[in-house]
Amino acid sequence: MVKVEKIELRVTTREAGRRIDIAMMEFAPSHTSRTVLQNLIHIGKITVNSKKTKPSYKLKKGDFVEAIFPPPEIPQIPAEEIPLNVIYEDEHMIVVNKQPGLVTHPTLKRTSGTLINALLWRFKGETQPFIVHRLDKDTSGVIAVAKDPESQRILSAQFKARKTKKIYFALVEGIPKENKAEIDAPIARNPQVRTRMDVLSWGRRALTSYEIMKKFDSSALLKVRIMTGRTHQIRVHMRHIGCPVVGDKIYGAKPIHPLEKVKRQMLHAAVLELHHPMTGEPMKLIAPLAEDFKKALKELASFQEIRHVQ
Repeated sequence: MVKVEKIELRVTTREAGRRIDIAMMEFAPSHTSRTVLQNLIHIGKITVNSKKTKPSYKLKKGDFVEAIFPPPEIPQIPAEEIPLNVIYEDEHMIVVNKQPGLVTHPTLKRTSGTLINALLWRFKGETQPFIVHRLDKDTSGVIAVAKDPESQRILSAQFKARKTKKIYFALVEGIPKENKAEIDAPIARNPQVRTRMDVLSWGRRALTSYEIMKKFDSSALLKVRIMTGRTHQIRVHMRHIGCPVVGDKIYGAKPIHPLEKVKRQMLHAAVLELHHPMTGEPMKLIAPLAEDFKKALKELASFQEIRHVQ
């Protein structure tokens, strides 16, 4: 249910001269320890110029590194009766409007209370859920899950080839300088805080476009499209332009009046366009805004109206 992660990179001046087991910690999934990484090097899952190497190997500029990171070994996942808002379902896939606070998939530290637990209950053992893409825990909205390995393969290939279209609504602090713009800034894992991503020169290319839908006194509602699928991409890019997502505990600040009651980042995956894995039929899947997001917008509109009257 959790996919193998593959990384390919060309060594730059920044990584050159560093031990491969140390340098690759910045690019490895957050659950990967240095011991696990060293074992992957020993068994040839991490190679340099298509050849096996040693953890002590010092990288040279221009080296081509390929790494295959297996998913963490997660204990048996129980089926749990968790309410789901289903947008579409057939024998090959299910599409859900994920509620905020629901983790997409289990981890080593969390094996219950996730979307996968909920789907296992819904499927009643007749099939298994196969992850295709992810949404952060506190991001609401549309997410597609395959019901068989072939559908997962086809859908995953669409995401990888950027043949899907993803549109989000983001409520941000401050108002962007431009009404419509594109953000092209590389993203990588923070070397000091491995659960955090940042705009860093050695990161993977990340491309985001946005358009202001509505301006409030000191915030704005944006329609955002991502052309790449980097971890925390929208949240990182919004912070990069000085307009972090409202309620974002990692990349933003504590919300101020009238949004002091906001408990999570105001980010919603509104639209997902893809092709059905078996029929090839184009699909446009739409997820209505979560109630807390709608409430935040109403609070802003009311506050702005009162201030303008005064």
